[in-house]
Amino acid sequence: MIASLRGKLLQLEIDRLVVEVSGVGYEVMIPFPLHLECKEKLGQEIFIHTYHSITDRAQRLFGFAQKKDRELFELIKSLHGIGELTALKILSFFQADDLYQIAKADDKKTLEKIPKVKGKTSEKILFEIKQNLKKFEIFLNEGTTENNVLDRETDLATLALIQLGFDEKTATKQVSDAKKNHPGLSASDIVKQVITGTK
Repeated sequence: MIASLRGKLLQLEIDRLVVEVSGVGYEVMIPFPLHLECKEKLGQEIFIHTYHSITDRAQRLFGFAQKKDRELFELIKSLHGIGELTALKILSFFQADDLYQIAKADDKKTLEKIPKVKGKTSEKILFEIKQNLKKFEIFLNEGTTENNVLDRETDLATLALIQLGFDEKTATKQVSDAKKNHPGLSASDIVKQVITGTK
């Protein structure tokens, strides 16, 4: 099993990267926060923790900035009916403490900030998290995450705009401009402002 990779970052996209290790290029699926961390590192050496998925149909590598992120990914994908790609999408938006609070508050609306997670899908995810709150409590009590604290509302808005068809550079600038004009906006309000052209 491949538990980590250290090598040159050859390619970076929104949801994946290619890292070259000893002449071999590994394609790795990644959550959005790791994409942001790697934006300025093309051609440089990076280190990522990985989860190596092997099924009858395919092999996939999933990459994470911290070991704790990988552990959270494994926890989420272990929930009934939540696959690896859905788990990765959830991790692009929320950390363990976010998910715990969402479940405690029965907050389906916040969960639906994830693009294409609506209706029965969001209900299913919320139900499974609520059924496994104890696992999340144990995870959170094992220690604080090592992640750098990111502005999650900004990340949410940027990723939502990209999902809506904006290129990354434009989405980043539009979100930055909206935040300058109206600090403290939620992700959904930022997206609304960008779409409607409100100043």
